[in-house]
Amino acid sequence: MQQFLQQLPALIGVLLGAAATFTATTAAERARWRRAQAVRWDEKRLAAYSEYAHAMKKLISIAVQLATTRGVHPDAVTAGPEKDVPTMAAAEEERTSKWEAVLLLGSGDVIIAARAWHNSVFRLQRVAAGQSEEPWADAVQAVSNARREFYKVAKKDLGIDIGTDPASYEWQLAKLVPIENKKPEISN
Repeated sequence: MQQFLQQLPALIGVLLGAAATFTATTAAERARWRRAQAVRWDEKRLAAYSEYAHAMKKLISIAVQLATTRGVHPDAVTAGPEKDVPTMAAAEEERTSKWEAVLLLGSGDVIIAARAWHNSVFRLQRVAAGQSEEPWADAVQAVSNARREFYKVAKKDLGIDIGTDPASYEWQLAKLVPIENKKPEISN
């Protein structure tokens, strides 16, 4: 019995060492798993945000081309092949499918900003199609502002530096369209 009592401190040391090793290894593995999960979800969020932004840019491009063919958009540089409402509807379907990923993976701020962006694009589409009396320049500025906000909150959500120059997020078209508040000409 005395021999056991002499070896007891060593036995307790071995048990404490094993428990500490197990605890440290478990904590390290858990932290590594969490980092891997965070990277995985960040990659998925980045893909969702960029695919959504691409779908939005497609809608904007179609609206600008439609507005150009109707004479609402003053810059002939953006003129391309004539677009019609069915083309816009197909692009809207794509945007809707990309929106679901943003809803699933995005933070609350990103979802709010994305919704504001697509609502501003809806305004732009209505003006381009002659369904609104809103001035083209106002609709373009609204899209530019909403786009800027979306990119700022998306980058913040992904942990990417948003920069200090808010003009870096401006839609270039917003600088081209004169703010005259002219009502678009509606032709049938």
